[in-house]
Amino acid sequence: MAVIKKMILAQLTSSVVFAAPVLAQSLQGASASVSAAASTLAVPSGVATTGPSGNKVTQLQGVEVTGSLIRSSDRTGFNQVQSVTQNDIQRSGATTVSNFLRDISANSASSWGEDTVLMNQAPGGAGIALRGMSMKYSLVLIDGQRAAPYAFGVGGTDTFFDINTVPINAVDRIEIVKTGAVSQYGSDAIAGVVNIITKKDFQGLQLGGSLGGAQHGGQGMTNFSLLGGIGDLNVDRFNVTAALDVYHASGVTLAQRGMTSNENYAELPGGLFAQPSSFFTTASGPQALSPCGPTGLMTSAANNLQTQTPGTVCSQNGAKAQSLAPQVEHTSAKVHADFKLGVYVVAFADLWASYNTTSLASGLAGFGTDALVPSFYYADRGFTAFSPTVGGNALTYYFPDAQDWDTTSVFYRFSSGVKGSFGTRNFGDWDWSASYGHSQSEVSNTFTSQVNASAVLDYTNEVTPATFSAETLDDLPGVLGASRDRGVSKLDTLDATASTSNLLSMPAGDVGMGFGVQLQHQSEYIAPGSTGFVNPFTQAVNGERNMAAAYYQIDVPLLSELTFSQSGRYDYYGNFGGVYSPRLALRYQPMNALTVYASYDRGFRAPTLIELYQTASVTSQPVGARNVDEYFVGNPDLKPEHTENYNVGFQLSPTASTDVGLDWYKIDVTKVIGQPSIVAEVNANPGQTIYYLGYENLAYLRTDGFEATFKQGFPTKIGTFTLSGDWAYVRRFKMPINGIAADLAGNNDANDTVFGGAFPRWKGNTELSWTHREWTTTLTWQFTGPYAQEIVSGPNVASYSQLDLLVSYGGFRNWKLYAGINNILDRAPPYDASWTYVNRGYFDPSLYSYMGRYGQIGATYRF
Repeated sequence: MAVIKKMILAQLTSSVVFAAPVLAQSLQGASASVSAAASTLAVPSGVATTGPSGNKVTQLQGVEVTGSLIRSSDRTGFNQVQSVTQNDIQRSGATTVSNFLRDISANSASSWGEDTVLMNQAPGGAGIALRGMSMKYSLVLIDGQRAAPYAFGVGGTDTFFDINTVPINAVDRIEIVKTGAVSQYGSDAIAGVVNIITKKDFQGLQLGGSLGGAQHGGQGMTNFSLLGGIGDLNVDRFNVTAALDVYHASGVTLAQRGMTSNENYAELPGGLFAQPSSFFTTASGPQALSPCGPTGLMTSAANNLQTQTPGTVCSQNGAKAQSLAPQVEHTSAKVHADFKLGVYVVAFADLWASYNTTSLASGLAGFGTDALVPSFYYADRGFTAFSPTVGGNALTYYFPDAQDWDTTSVFYRFSSGVKGSFGTRNFGDWDWSASYGHSQSEVSNTFTSQVNASAVLDYTNEVTPATFSAETLDDLPGVLGASRDRGVSKLDTLDATASTSNLLSMPAGDVGMGFGVQLQHQSEYIAPGSTGFVNPFTQAVNGERNMAAAYYQIDVPLLSELTFSQSGRYDYYGNFGGVYSPRLALRYQPMNALTVYASYDRGFRAPTLIELYQTASVTSQPVGARNVDEYFVGNPDLKPEHTENYNVGFQLSPTASTDVGLDWYKIDVTKVIGQPSIVAEVNANPGQTIYYLGYENLAYLRTDGFEATFKQGFPTKIGTFTLSGDWAYVRRFKMPINGIAADLAGNNDANDTVFGGAFPRWKGNTELSWTHREWTTTLTWQFTGPYAQEIVSGPNVASYSQLDLLVSYGGFRNWKLYAGINNILDRAPPYDASWTYVNRGYFDPSLYSYMGRYGQIGATYRF
């Protein structure tokens, strides 16, 4: 640690002495602002007005902003922070924190949730992917502190924090920093930071409840919440605030929506008949079983998704066996206690737990080389194609039983610490904090109606095409069974910070400084799943590591309206060594109404424990018009990814009712961790049963774009109208595919990469709100832009707009009533032909859901 201390002291000295040269360099080559989150461990405003030195402790009255160690009297610091309140969440009509965050404009692509059927391997969890980058590039904090990631990774690789664990009624506000904050938080904050700040110092009791449902059936929703608190921190010297939230949603299947109810898209451009189909593959083409069986119907093979050649097949509608949204039960509870130990010291303890269950129907059980997902099983010599033959003819077969993914997720976190302030005569007034936290995620999956390979072979080896009976095969003892797997992710953290906004006084203003240290222990364990079944989505991981970090921030006023900030972080990982991440930032405020900022950040992303220590993973991935099976392992020799973030923006508030903000960002990543191109592997070795891949440090990723926010109030005699919005535009998102640079922005080429979702350039939300006396009415327009079809033959994908309306009334004493309709115009998602090959659906589930028109009513009562 001596090396770390010398490095930090040298950086602090050079920041002050050479501020002018650094300023010149940053103006020429840096254009990125790294937003950082203020530690939410600081003493609450108003605890003390003077320090022991007799100086006024002005920083206690400052604003804590996500992304900065140092409190500020102005919320617009060295970058723009999007802040949303509990009222904003309610006005949106979102029923969970996950639903709200997945609709924000910065969450533009590749954000997978609990309703993703394939390409997930993390059923039950929901994350966020800022700026269209993978979820492993976005850091989610709770009250400024880290929490253990979900026990499984999306796609088997991408770790994320499960937002479903957060009780929605406990949220006070959410602050979103859309630019990298590595120098403050560490290597997984490349794309940005989401800091969910919960309620504290609450007094009284508040009960809430709501009911909802979809017009076309399904997704019946009930929610009950309780928020209570006792004690006034300043009067009683303690406060305990507790929140409980219980949420249930019944889910939706393909059968409950018109476009998907028959799994038949043949009338759409580039569409096919997608019902699960059974048949023999003969020398003359597909041949239907005879008879088709109790649930089958003979249809043409010419326009069938699985065959697309002349012949016949036995088809059955499997729409009831596949979810558009899962059935879920979420129960989350959080208790936070503050204890005032002295005038300047507060101790706290925080206990938070959630128990969530998810049931996701993933389609009919089936097997065969021409099944939607190619079939294989684990034999003594490795993964072997499962393609039984009957009389020399390969058999593709679907049972009438649905395969369900039943997930139980248990999460808990305990944290405690002390925070306070002190004053000095010559070196300012300081805030300080120290804390310890332990959190873990335990996830168990049960996969029902899995095909027992041995039972099927025992039957098919004894019959001929003439004696084969679908009814007999369906009823074979033990032909279907259940496989299971389990994962545990743990995180222990020790944090300590100290900061002051008035370390030294200069002619242009006060110098601010902050520093901190952090120790982490991370572990990840995933037990191998059952491998005696066909198509075993299985994974095995066992890894752990220690991490130590030291970081700092210094703000130097160069002129009364111009401030320079320099920060840095040194991370040391036991498995690959140390990395230093610096940040340079400028803030220019020529008038109170205008703030201009720019910053440059150099950082890194450490390989995840899955990427390092995975010993086996089996999954499937779409490549063009078919799915292929993959087997891939971790690589303990991986090097960190290296990143550069640039940001330039401004915030303009010419009147008390007007706010306009605009940011330009650019993110460059080198040594990107991923798999070799699966497309290249398939092209080089077509027809292979399974493709063996590993993780490597590949080439690069470059993305840039614009983000804008605006808000304008219009006071009138009949109330106040407010127009607001946040919009994002991705100019480019480049990375090599098959050795050729490709721009993934504006198309769905990312389906064949580690990101795995379409990437529309535009995404935005616009609200028109009217407030009059006790009434509030909000109309919200959600927009997702069009994108080009690059994966399969078919039309480009159209843009999508959705209108939501919510009305609330607070005129009854202690009551607040509300009612809303989401998707007023009953719009269906736009058609994307490539997704028929993935899950027999017709739209990209990382971008859209298919609820249709949805209504809800609710109320809160405060004692």
